[in-house]
Amino acid sequence: MPPSDTRYKTEDVTATKGNEFEDYFLKRELIMGIYEKGFERPSPIQEESIPIALTGSDILARAKNGTGKTAAFCIPALEKIDQDNNVIQGLPDSVLRTTASKSREFEVV
Repeated sequence: MPPSDTRYKTEDVTATKGNEFEDYFLKRELIMGIYEKGFERPSPIQEESIPIALTGSDILARAKNGTGKTAAFCIPALEKIDQDNNVIQGLPDSVLRTTASKSREFEVV
């Protein structure tokens, strides 16, 4: 388990509604991975976008660096993958400028 993040946190990552990742009814394996990576609770951008993305709707969101945008996009994409269906279900679509060094945007098909 990674150590807790002790950096000073501004309101754009602390002003949450109090949701938990379990509130989104994600697969158990995904929840475990989220906690193993050190996430404790969804950030505001995650609280707003994950439920919408899980419905399959498109989202256009903007938030500062370090607020959890990458996870807000990847968590619903990973949730939609059917492990029993041995076909390509997500394709790297484009590199996000703000997260180019750490992730790629995925499109779930």
